[in-house]
Amino acid sequence: MVIRLKKNKEKAILNFHPWIFSGAIASEEDGLTPGSIVRVESWEHKFLAWGHYDPKSQIRVRLFSFDLELDGREGSFWLSRWDSIYESKKKLLPKDTTGFRLFHSEGDQVPGIVVDCYDKTAVMQLKTPGALSLRSLLVSFLESKGYETIFEKGEKSEGKLDVNSIFHKGKEDEPVFSEYGIKFIADITKGQKTGFFIDQRENRALLSRYAKDKKVLNTFSYSGAFSLYALLADAKLVHSLDISKQAIELCEKNLNLNGLSSEGPDSRHKGLVLDSFDYLKTMESGLYNLIILDPPAFTKSISTVVQASRGYKDINMRAMAKIKTGGLIFTFSCSQHISFDLFKKIVFGAAKDAKKRVRILHHLTQSPDHGYSVFHPEGEYLKGLVIQVDGDT
Repeated sequence: MVIRLKKNKEKAILNFHPWIFSGAIASEEDGLTPGSIVRVESWEHKFLAWGHYDPKSQIRVRLFSFDLELDGREGSFWLSRWDSIYESKKKLLPKDTTGFRLFHSEGDQVPGIVVDCYDKTAVMQLKTPGALSLRSLLVSFLESKGYETIFEKGEKSEGKLDVNSIFHKGKEDEPVFSEYGIKFIADITKGQKTGFFIDQRENRALLSRYAKDKKVLNTFSYSGAFSLYALLADAKLVHSLDISKQAIELCEKNLNLNGLSSEGPDSRHKGLVLDSFDYLKTMESGLYNLIILDPPAFTKSISTVVQASRGYKDINMRAMAKIKTGGLIFTFSCSQHISFDLFKKIVFGAAKDAKKRVRILHHLTQSPDHGYSVFHPEGEYLKGLVIQVDGDT
């Protein structure tokens, strides 16, 4: 099947960008169906790339190969690519770590495919027709790598087991895995995303360097992963804050896994089922000298970027206003449409309005197993800063 581009619309592909938008297409061969493999040609009929076709998406074709020699060997092509990625990702893992992202969509040249691994459990998300067409082959590949539970999670299954979610093998719904030797549960059926935010691994490790003797507030805490790192690095006090009771319960489970607890008068941890915005507004000034701001994505489209920017500015301004002088804030945005430059401008605006002197100590991003292609900068979705609030301006 062939798709031909309009005149002078091949530049992005010659620069190895993996998306072709509908407006760039001059003609489509009859008989194309969702997930079809298409040969992409220029206006002059020159070969450009291979991709998967999606008639319902503005991104009409997602490219996976710029190699001319693909015809008739699609199965072996994917198995060879997946095996190469598997070996590469294993080499990226730090010591005592069994949770990682195996396949990261365009970042690994496997568009639409996300696979997160939690020890012997693999969780798949297949987000495009092309990815769905590879389901059976992918399950077989994961079986060959020794995964005992293989779960496919539907795109809208957070908070419940979606009808599109299925166990292809095994039934382990709360696998335990290690991250730098710290044990965690991945709530793969009811939890957010694939059950855990592996992309923050290196940022949590960095937090350990600063947490000793600190009073820590972990907002939007979900599984309490940042809280665990802080407690095990001898933080003086840690409060985990999330509006979801289920999230705080998961946090408690993770504490217990590592010999910690929120119970008893000597406990350094407290879980709070509260709205993070409200708590930041009303909390006592100077109580905390380390605050983590890791909210869910405030925007998933260009049309709501302005509104999302206000949300990010609000939580940063409130944290800056209330943190103890000299304190540190680990602040993040996981919204793809909020660029790093815009995020820094938001933090600048928050500091200006809070009338605080703020210094940037670190620029943060997603962990190495979530690497993105230099040809696809849209893959950099997680942006973070470590800032120090030195006092009033």
